[in-house]
Amino acid sequence: MELDAKKLKPGMVLMEDVLGKNGKPIVPKDRVLSEVEIEFIQKFLIENVRVKRTVEDKIITNGTSAHKKRQKEEEPKRLVKNEFDVIELDPFIKVFKEVVGQYKSLYTSWQANLPVNMYHVRQLCMPLFEMVEEQSIDNIRSLVSGREKDLFYYKCVVVSLLSIKLAQLLNYKRKNWLQIGFAAILIDIGLTKSKPAIDSHQADPRHPILSFEMIKDEPTLTKQAKLAIIQHHERLDGSGFPLKLKADKIHPYSRIIAVADRYITLYIDHREEAKEMLLNENRRFDEQIVRLL
Repeated sequence: MELDAKKLKPGMVLMEDVLGKNGKPIVPKDRVLSEVEIEFIQKFLIENVRVKRTVEDKIITNGTSAHKKRQKEEEPKRLVKNEFDVIELDPFIKVFKEVVGQYKSLYTSWQANLPVNMYHVRQLCMPLFEMVEEQSIDNIRSLVSGREKDLFYYKCVVVSLLSIKLAQLLNYKRKNWLQIGFAAILIDIGLTKSKPAIDSHQADPRHPILSFEMIKDEPTLTKQAKLAIIQHHERLDGSGFPLKLKADKIHPYSRIIAVADRYITLYIDHREEAKEMLLNENRRFDEQIVRLL
């Protein structure tokens, strides 16, 4: 049925792609709508949307068999090595590794001067971001060991997940922690436009500005998320870059991402000592956030 976009409700399912003014899909067919997607559609001033029954309606119609089928699909897959040894493949880790691989492909496209397509970023990240609430900080940080071939891309994704987790622990609403997650995964995209290379320990101090320039006109990112991108290397004592801002000028989103980014950098080399090292820098980082680690 066709419905006024203002009357959309979470759980409704799209019958066809929702297209932006440029004719490209902004939300795909068969997507189960959440508050975030609904807000996204309304921001694009879409008037009418074709939807079908809600997920809940389908479950009621199909009875317990649908519920059992969904439960079976959500169960961790198992690989049997022998009759005495069963390894569980954690769905979270599986999705994480898929996202890392696809994020690398996106990053390569940005190096080739293709624009950032937030539709693709959202499509890639949303399933993983939605899994964070059930994960511990220990589970998230253990996703990166420091020995990965594509360590840079692993770190980008882990920083976004840790940023979301910290925001959740600080009781941010879903729509806000999603924005924090999207900002966090985009903080280093400016390195595609700068030198030295991404694996250097001396990142170009202009990269927060370059990252911001790449997404400044993106309507699906809030002003706060864009601030977080340009401010993620600012420090409370004014020692950061590129703007040398002090505590009262640094947005809360930026503080969260700054802690997550610095912590994972330290954790890769120092593991269990990383939190204590970060606490010793407490004039530079928000101590309330650091103590959540």
